[in-house]
Amino acid sequence: MSAPAPGNADAAPEDHPTRRRETSGLSIGALRAFVAVADLGSFSRAAAELGVSQPNISNQIMALEQACGLRLLHRRSHNQSLTDAGRELYTRARLVVSRMQDFETAANLFSTLSRGRIVIGYSTPPIAMALIGHFMRTYGNIEVVARHGNTADLRAELQECRIDVAITSLMEPDPTLSCHLIAHQGLNLLLPASHPFCGRADITVEELKGMAFVAREEGSVTRLLSEAALSAAGGTFDPVLTVESREAVKEATANGVGLSFILDGEIGEDARLKALPVRGMTRGVGVYAIALKESLEIPAVSAFVRLACST
Repeated sequence: MSAPAPGNADAAPEDHPTRRRETSGLSIGALRAFVAVADLGSFSRAAAELGVSQPNISNQIMALEQACGLRLLHRRSHNQSLTDAGRELYTRARLVVSRMQDFETAANLFSTLSRGRIVIGYSTPPIAMALIGHFMRTYGNIEVVARHGNTADLRAELQECRIDVAITSLMEPDPTLSCHLIAHQGLNLLLPASHPFCGRADITVEELKGMAFVAREEGSVTRLLSEAALSAAGGTFDPVLTVESREAVKEATANGVGLSFILDGEIGEDARLKALPVRGMTRGVGVYAIALKESLEIPAVSAFVRLACST
C-alpha cells in the first residue's frame, strides 16, 4: 500500500499541523517563563526571578516553541532576543500572564475572606438575622445578600445555586446536603390575647382537635408540624384559611380568622398575640444551616457555617 499523500485525511497524527498546539507546552508556566526571559534577556535571570532552575526555564521555552511550532527566541551567549514571531506573540503572552496575576490576586482575596459575596436564604428571621449580623461584623469585607423563603423554596434555590447557604427549619437533616444544627424549635399554638386560653402556660396536643386554624402554605415546616400535631390529636388538619407567610398568619390570628401555629421564638413583640407551647408532640424540628456539600469549599460559605455552629 502506498504512503498517504500530503493532506490526506489518513495522514499520521504527528504530521498534522494543529496537533503540536495541543501539547502541554502551551501552559501558563511556559508563558511566564517566556515573558520573563524576554523582559530580562537571560535564562538565568528569568530562573532567579521565577524561583526555579535554569534548566526548568529552558525546558519550558522549548516546550512552548514546540507547542507553537515556532522559534520564539534567538539563542545567543549573553542575550536571548525575540524572533519576529516571538515579538508578535510576546505582547499576547504578557497580557495572558497579567490576567492570570489579576486572577490569582483576586482568588487570594476571596480565600482569605478579604473580598467576596454570599447569598443567604432564611425562613426563620429571628435566628437568621442574629447570625447574619454576627457574620457581617466578623467579616466586614464580604458582601451579604439575604433572601426570605419557606423551607421547600430554599432547598430548591440551593440545588439551583441561587443561594449559597440557608438558615431554615427541618423536620430532619437532609443526607444530600450539608446540614448543621443550630437550635431546636417546638410548636406553639398562636391565639389572640383576648382568647380564654391566654391565662394558661401551655396546651396539650389532644386539646387541638376541633379548633379552626389558619395554616401556612405547603412546603413550610410549620405546616408539616401542624399537620403532625392534629394527627397526634386524632383529628385532621382542615384549615379555614391558608396564607404564605408568618406575618400573614399573625395578622389573621390577631383579627379573629382562626387560631394558628408558630415555632419557638417567632412571635416577636406583638402584644395582640400569645403563643402557648404544645405539649405531647412526638416529632420535633431543628433550625439548620444547610448548603450543598461542595459549597463548603467556598471560603465565605465555610466561614458562615463555622460561625453558625459556634453560636
